[in-house]
Amino acid sequence: MLQRKPLNQLGKRGLNNQESNRKLKNTYYLKGISTCEIHFPGCAYNNFLTFAHRHKRRDYYGKPEMLHSFNQTLLACVNCHNKIEYDKNLTKQMFLELRGPDQLAY
Repeated sequence: MLQRKPLNQLGKRGLNNQESNRKLKNTYYLKGISTCEIHFPGCAYNNFLTFAHRHKRRDYYGKPEMLHSFNQTLLACVNCHNKIEYDKNLTKQMFLELRGPDQLAY
């Protein structure tokens, strides 16, 4: 019989990401946002939702409170999230349109 290894415990960043997701879910619920905000062609609308961040997660390591900031995130289906993930200009355009200017000071 195959014996399974125990899962590794989450580290500091993993726990921070988990807590940030919990806070974001509550924020979006209170704001009444429950579907993809981007709506590109092929949008899954209210399926496979995730939080898209304005910057890469590594940019938030020094400011973990910004990881769960409403201004720094969009609710997006996986299809729309993937389209902006690797296109910096498209990401910037969508965030400007939906959240306004960036409030994160480096």
